[in-house]
Amino acid sequence: MADRRLHEFVRALRGAGVRVSPTEAEEAFRAAALIGYHPRDQFRETLALTLVKSQQERPDFDACFEAFFQFESAEDEDAGDHDEAGEPLSPQEGQGLSEQAAELVAQDAGQLEQTLARNAGEMDFTDMQVITQQGLYARRLLMNMGMGAVDDEILRLDASPRGADQRRAGELREWRQQVRELAVRHVRRQFNLHGRAHGRALREHTMRAAPFRDLREFKQVQTLVRRMARRLASLHQRRQKKAKRGTLDARRTLASSLRYNAVPVQLHWRQKRRLKSKVLVICDVSSSVRDAARFLLQFLYAMTDVLPRVRSFAFAARFDEVTDDFDRYPPDVAVGRILDRVSGSGTDYGTMFEEFVALCGSEIDRHTTVIILGDARNNDLPAGEQHLAEVSRRAKQVFWLNPEPPPRWNSGDAIMARYQPYCRAARRCASLNDLSRFTDYLLKSV
Repeated sequence: MADRRLHEFVRALRGAGVRVSPTEAEEAFRAAALIGYHPRDQFRETLALTLVKSQQERPDFDACFEAFFQFESAEDEDAGDHDEAGEPLSPQEGQGLSEQAAELVAQDAGQLEQTLARNAGEMDFTDMQVITQQGLYARRLLMNMGMGAVDDEILRLDASPRGADQRRAGELREWRQQVRELAVRHVRRQFNLHGRAHGRALREHTMRAAPFRDLREFKQVQTLVRRMARRLASLHQRRQKKAKRGTLDARRTLASSLRYNAVPVQLHWRQKRRLKSKVLVICDVSSSVRDAARFLLQFLYAMTDVLPRVRSFAFAARFDEVTDDFDRYPPDVAVGRILDRVSGSGTDYGTMFEEFVALCGSEIDRHTTVIILGDARNNDLPAGEQHLAEVSRRAKQVFWLNPEPPPRWNSGDAIMARYQPYCRAARRCASLNDLSRFTDYLLKSV
């Protein structure tokens, strides 16, 4: 049962936002088996050493530990500290009841909590997903404790014509309600631990798939963007570490093996020199696509550890470089300042491309990736595709991200067909899922 409880605790930690890998969980299980589960403080520090990776995660770990193992501490504490349910019936008042009911009624407050903790430890609360399930789990917990025998005694005494038996039934019913409140409080704590994980996963799934324009309704979206960026950055760092040594250098390996009777004891690898790439991002921040631009910029700047140097440009009524805004302010503040400064009506892609080539044309080379985010709605102005053709000729690759569905890319004043031939890829980018997939693709190609 101890291993199952530790598995449930790891799931509760993940629900609280503490990242725990399967390897880390296995190390925690082995450490707990070696160190033991008592005393409580030693057990907590053992788990913390194996599961907590930063000081920022420690408060979440401590709060989750105290909530999860709260009832387990009942065996080590004085029973007088657990009197919240009021005075239970005395052992004498259990006389005349069935053996199982009498044994349960005879317990004092501390013993009842220990019985509750023991039976709760045999249940799996991790499947609770909605708040309405709490009553069901509380009922199961009471039945596991043996409350069914007490219910039978209440019915028997209620049916008796004797007034003393009916008064006894009322006393038992009141005692049962006190114990039920204990069980409900425990189940509520378990729901806050495990139901929160399911709720968080559901909210994140909804936010990932929601159109950018609808994400303003979610308060946790900034946290989710940062979490997604960290996960993607961590994945890319593992890829880089795996590929760092390069490919096997057969000539050098065979040459060195001559010292060991042609046995390739020492392997040699070709080190591939990686040139530092550049990423230039151009975002249309007009009213129709500004939400997509907001999250693209935040996502890219949350990945500065793995992305090469990013230079950012924004345009709507005017075209301007906005890289310094991100150097001076947090991403969410920088985006707000950019939108206030550049936003307006009358988007002109042709003029934007012309100004972009004039400003950055000499710096664009075969190590440059250009990302354009926009709906290609040019207000019936000149397309200026010859300037994008010049950018495509000089750059390593050009990507276009369009928040609109492909069937609308060439409707009305949209002219994606004029720009698409000069792009390595044109993809829809209308949600955080789309943005994450593109960024993963980008990291593999820069």
